[in-house]
Amino acid sequence: AGLGGCAASGERPEFNPSRWAPPAMQHEWQPSPNERAINVEAAAGGFDKNPPARAAQLKYDLPALIDLALSRNPETRESWEAARSAAAGWGISRAPFYPIVRADSQNGYERVVDQVPKHWGTLKNWRSSNLLTLNYDLADFGRRDAAARSAREQMLAANFQFNREIQEVVFAVEKTFYLLDAERANVAAARAIVRLANTDRIAVEKRHAAGLATKPDVLLARQREARADYELENAELGVSDAEADLALAVGVRVDTLPQIESFGGQAVPATLSGAVEDLINLAMRERPDLAAKVAALRAGDAAVDLARASMYPTVELSSYYGSHAFNYRLSNPPTPQFTAMAPEYAASVALRWDAFAGFEHVNSIERAEADREGARAQVYRYQLDVASQVWRAYYAFATALKKYRYAQALLQASQSAYDSNFGSFNHGLATIVDLLSAERDLADAKYTMVGSRADLLISAAAVAYASGAVPSQARP
Repeated sequence: AGLGGCAASGERPEFNPSRWAPPAMQHEWQPSPNERAINVEAAAGGFDKNPPARAAQLKYDLPALIDLALSRNPETRESWEAARSAAAGWGISRAPFYPIVRADSQNGYERVVDQVPKHWGTLKNWRSSNLLTLNYDLADFGRRDAAARSAREQMLAANFQFNREIQEVVFAVEKTFYLLDAERANVAAARAIVRLANTDRIAVEKRHAAGLATKPDVLLARQREARADYELENAELGVSDAEADLALAVGVRVDTLPQIESFGGQAVPATLSGAVEDLINLAMRERPDLAAKVAALRAGDAAVDLARASMYPTVELSSYYGSHAFNYRLSNPPTPQFTAMAPEYAASVALRWDAFAGFEHVNSIERAEADREGARAQVYRYQLDVASQVWRAYYAFATALKKYRYAQALLQASQSAYDSNFGSFNHGLATIVDLLSAERDLADAKYTMVGSRADLLISAAAVAYASGAVPSQARP
């Protein structure tokens, strides 16, 4: 049995802690079969019992992705559980307002040696004690109220933080969705550029066959075509990366990411309603994370009241009622057996007051007041930060809108320039360098158009995220 116990103790960290650490810094730690089972469970979906199937819905648009993210994203679940925990904490803080009722029942038998002068004996006793106690704080001079108010404000802060977490998830899904749509548009633009490069190469080869172009012209056209193929591969890789980012924002494994509907030719916002000052005021009213900071400040006020209440006494009511029964016999000298059962009860009122506690009360008040003022400064700093975020987002949208319009004009001009150079090249009025230069400018204009459109959509979502609410947007 001893050997078996020693063997079993070797698996306990208190007896052999080195067993649970890597053997050396040059070698990996080898997990036991039990630890490997954890990885197997995770790989099999142990922490995600119902992953969405790709065929569950033909295609997900942006609203459907947001709904999926709000139900699947682990960050929203973590914040939700924290809010539920804070709500339960508020309920716990209300417990001292009620009496504490406890039932105690002790029943048993004992046989002990009873030592008396010049002789000894055994004492045999069976006893049963059953009590019902009631304790209640009659007066605590605001301790319970302050503790309950502090817990309530902490609950409100957790709820507001949960609301902000939802907004963060929505913004993350919007941003990654627009980026994925932009990467897909980049692929479409890259394929169009490949077709243009292929058309240019064929045109140059035809002119070379007719003796109207040189061999270097053909090589330049082939070089441009190879460059277009290279850019197409990069664009397709960008789609894969964007899908991984979107799956992370939604809260699903990337290999279970459903099919995503393209944003397509849907209209982009043309302007924002309201001036930047109105959006800042809106953020001051609607930002849930700012409201959480204010709730934390109010919790600091309650902490100050609690520290001040500790200066005063408490008045407690204690009472109990029950019965006590016993069976008693001593062997030496022999005594008859005594059996008795009688009720027991009591009631008392106690006043407890730490008249002096080594200046603990005074210092507790000072610390609570300092913490509260620190929270007040934090709220003010956060207000400044919120105003700065809205300001930046607003003017980032204004700039993105202008760049989008410039990109539209640039694309139109580049397309016209390419068409003109292509016609001139076919008539021998333009060189291959002119044609390839126009093609390269057209490719840059297409990519610029795609990027500016994504920037505009993301900046519009950023304004809503910074203000804490979706502002109404005018139709283009």
